[in-house]
Amino acid sequence: MQSARNYGIPQDFMEVDDSRLTELSGLGSSPFQDGVFYGHNDSGDTARFFRMSREGRITATFTLTGATAKDWEDMAVVNIAGRGWVYLADIGDNNRQRADVVIYRTREPEAGVASRTLTFETYRLKYPDGPRDAEAFLVDPRNGDFYIVSKAATGSAVYHLPAPARSGGYRLTKLGDLPIATGGLGGNLVTAADWSHDGKYVVVRTYSGAREYPVPANRRDWFKQPHVSVELPVERQGEAICYNRSSNALISGSEGRPALFAIIPLEP
Repeated sequence: MQSARNYGIPQDFMEVDDSRLTELSGLGSSPFQDGVFYGHNDSGDTARFFRMSREGRITATFTLTGATAKDWEDMAVVNIAGRGWVYLADIGDNNRQRADVVIYRTREPEAGVASRTLTFETYRLKYPDGPRDAEAFLVDPRNGDFYIVSKAATGSAVYHLPAPARSGGYRLTKLGDLPIATGGLGGNLVTAADWSHDGKYVVVRTYSGAREYPVPANRRDWFKQPHVSVELPVERQGEAICYNRSSNALISGSEGRPALFAIIPLEP
C-alpha cells in the first residue's frame, strides 16, 4: 500500500470568468495535456462540458447531443491503457426518487481541437438499496471500475461497479459506509471525489475539507484505509476537486462567477 502523504496550504490557482460556467460542479485534469482542465455546470445546463486553460480561459465547449443533463454532479478524466476518457456523472437526486442514474463516457478530445459534438456511451445504474443522492463519482485508472459516494447528512456510502464492457443497464454493489466529518458547515456532506492519475490515491471532499486515502492491493478497500486530512480554502460552495496531471497536487473549485480554483500542493 502507498504511504500517507501531507499537503500544504491552499493557494490561488486560476479564475474563470465566463457566463457559460457559473455553477461549477465537476472538475478533471487531462492525463495527457499539461495545464488542461475540464469542467461542467450543475443542474440546469445542457449536456456539455468545457476545456479550460491554466490561464483561466474556456478554450472549447464539447456537447453530448442526445444525452440528458438532469443533474450532472461530477466528472472523471482518466487514462485507461493509454487512452483518455471523460466520464460525466448524472447522479444528483436531492429528492431520492430517480429509478436510475446515468454515466456518460466519451473519448478525451485531442489537444487543440475546437468546440464540437462528441459521440458517447451510456451506462444506467441502479442502487441495490433504493435511490440515493450523490455528487461524487470516480474511476480507477488501473481497471476502469466505477465508484459512487453518496451524499447524506446521516452518512455516506460507497457503491461499486466493475468496468462495464458496453452501454446498458447495471446494478451497483454497496461496498460499505464512509463516515466522514471534516469540520465546519457541511463537513459531513460529500460533494466530489477523484482518483489520482498514477492510481495510488483517492481524494474525497466535503463543503469544508477533504481526505486522501492510499489505495491498497485490494483496490476496492481504499475507503477503509487510514486517511490524511487536507485543508481546503474557504469557498462559496465547494463542489469540485481533482488531482493535477502529476498527481502531486489537488485542485479545488467552487460554484459562482467567476469560478475560483485553488491548488493544494504536497508538502516538500
